[in-house]
Amino acid sequence: MSSSPQIKAEPVPELQCPSLPAEIWIRILSYHEDLTHLWTTCRLVSHTYRDYVEQMFAEHHLRNTYIDWPLEKYNLGGKSKRPEVTACFSRFEFEERRTTGKRKKNGQRKAGKEKTKLLDKVMERWEDRVKASNAETPNYTIRLYGVVNDTPLPDLVFDMQRKEIGFDWRAMYTAFFREQARLHELKERWRTECDEKEQKNRVQLAKGEKISVEDLPKSWPVVEVELKKKIRRARLKEHFKDDEEMKWAIDSLQYFEDYSKAATFKLLPDIPGAGVGEKWFGSMNLLQGLYLDEWSSMHRIDTKVEHLAQEARK
Repeated sequence: MSSSPQIKAEPVPELQCPSLPAEIWIRILSYHEDLTHLWTTCRLVSHTYRDYVEQMFAEHHLRNTYIDWPLEKYNLGGKSKRPEVTACFSRFEFEERRTTGKRKKNGQRKAGKEKTKLLDKVMERWEDRVKASNAETPNYTIRLYGVVNDTPLPDLVFDMQRKEIGFDWRAMYTAFFREQARLHELKERWRTECDEKEQKNRVQLAKGEKISVEDLPKSWPVVEVELKKKIRRARLKEHFKDDEEMKWAIDSLQYFEDYSKAATFKLLPDIPGAGVGEKWFGSMNLLQGLYLDEWSSMHRIDTKVEHLAQEARK
């Protein structure tokens, strides 16, 4: 009986440079200015990198992340500042309540009955805004260093006694930066298309041919609004993937929007599936409500960005 030849294992080369301590890696990553790349790419390199990035966010960026909750029940438009509650980082769930929190509660008790009543009303309105928040109508904006969005706050809870909210901060950042990465990707694609159109236009002009308006590339402010709507609608479609009616309404937003901008108003736009006798004939109210929700949410985000820019210029 013959034996198989023995395979000699190659010696493991000795590391010339030992791995850096975790504290050094976290410090290095803290200098990375592209937070989207840091969370969506660097964090996915390995389990070790994931821990480093999350620890760095917990130590630095979580404390600069704010959740703003407008207290008005309906967004009536306008650009003026409205009453809102701003939630900032307080503690992780496993931490003990900080002494500063206790001092704050004591200060509230000494503030007088009138201020206490006002605070109670604000807290009740805030609780209502939290409980009424949903995928199509987030009653908040998330801001991090001037970037504003209203992506999900997974596992959101409200604690009236402690006057605080809680949510999964890792999942929050994943949803937040995923849309930032998608916007960056679509912006790069737009730039490529603009370059191709401009090159084509130059060739036509050199030949003495005319250029139509459709051949001119759209400006970025116009394209940015369209792309943000596209990304937002993709978010909603993912959330309502098991709701056939809602998916139809989300897909129909582009048709409804076109008719809303038309010079002649139609009571029943020619939207696929919404005609007389068709499946979604009775669902126009849902579509109209979804259209208003989208406008309200995007207006709230744009207004917050403008206010942040104004404050930065002061």
